[in-house]
Amino acid sequence: MIIIEKPYASEFLIDTVVQNDWRVLENNAIKEAEIEEGAFEMIPSETAKNYYLTQEYPLIYSNSENAISWVLQNLPESNLSNYIRFCKDKAEFREAMKEMYPDFYFKAVELDELKNMSAESVKFPVILKPAVGFLSFGVHTIKDAKEWKEVIDKLDKEMRMAAFMYPNHVINSSKFLIEELIEGEEYAVDAYYDRDGEPVILNIFQHPFCSSSDVSDRIYLMSTGIMIKYMAKFGLLLREIGHLKNIKNFPMHIELRVTKDDKIIPIEINPMRFAGWCTTDVAKYAWGINVYECFFEQRKPDWNTILANSGKDVFYFSMAEVPSNQDRGKIKGFEYERFLSNYSNVLEVRRINFKENPLFAIIFGSTKSKDEVLKILSLKMADYVL
Repeated sequence: MIIIEKPYASEFLIDTVVQNDWRVLENNAIKEAEIEEGAFEMIPSETAKNYYLTQEYPLIYSNSENAISWVLQNLPESNLSNYIRFCKDKAEFREAMKEMYPDFYFKAVELDELKNMSAESVKFPVILKPAVGFLSFGVHTIKDAKEWKEVIDKLDKEMRMAAFMYPNHVINSSKFLIEELIEGEEYAVDAYYDRDGEPVILNIFQHPFCSSSDVSDRIYLMSTGIMIKYMAKFGLLLREIGHLKNIKNFPMHIELRVTKDDKIIPIEINPMRFAGWCTTDVAKYAWGINVYECFFEQRKPDWNTILANSGKDVFYFSMAEVPSNQDRGKIKGFEYERFLSNYSNVLEVRRINFKENPLFAIIFGSTKSKDEVLKILSLKMADYVL
């Protein structure tokens, strides 16, 4: 079953659902979407609940973590709900990782305690983030006591904006996680655990930043070299994580860092989906695969053949965010053509409703230039506001 939810479902996902005749949960998001009536079979909530209660390892995918509430409310004791709770609460996730990373420093703190906390008790540098979060809302790299005070002072406003855009189970400001700053290259992996609990990798993204304090989601890169270098290493880590909770039939998007001494440390797992905002669709350009079909058909990509026939281009998806320091009510639009001139080989542009969302565009493309990637990382979105 597919659960289509806000904020965004791509045409590629909807077309895949229609072509494969997959069943879709009947909900408000589907009713409000501009989808041709009768395009696919919709399942009433009660029918879906009764069926999936009989499944030990239900096979469910969603484009958005907004769907988590339905699973937790209707299948509260299911393995799927247990997996979601394990992933979504970053404090619980760190506790579970203690056996694998016994020396990793972290601390879970309630918001009220955080506001009154002395900077002297923090082992800088650290990352501060909501224990339940999404995108980069409330996420800050803090190097010292001065930066600590600056971040805490503006945190309330930032989390109010997050609460306006996302439900409580997607972003929650009641509890925060303070954890040591992991120095190294950041990566993300789209993968699923099959019916036997084996991890299947569908894509590996390198996530570069423009500076050490940058926590944005501006661009994610994929290439043959990245896949060859990390496929086996990341697969071993996923297998180890899966064994902690006996995970089966579960799609996920995991973020991690690789240190200078080649140690792989997970940052967080996003449950029940691949890369958010349907950016996972970029795999059709990079590798010629449909990740949704791979999951539901329990199909493992033939990576030996795919990588042997792939070129030297670096593929990417890029997220263009609405400037957070500008009054949305005064924004009339964006200079899309001038903005897109920064990208040399655009494969697809998805315009996003910026009035209701933190993004105004998602771009899929390819490049051979490191300078182009650096240029994209340094773009100031305020320069393109109308």
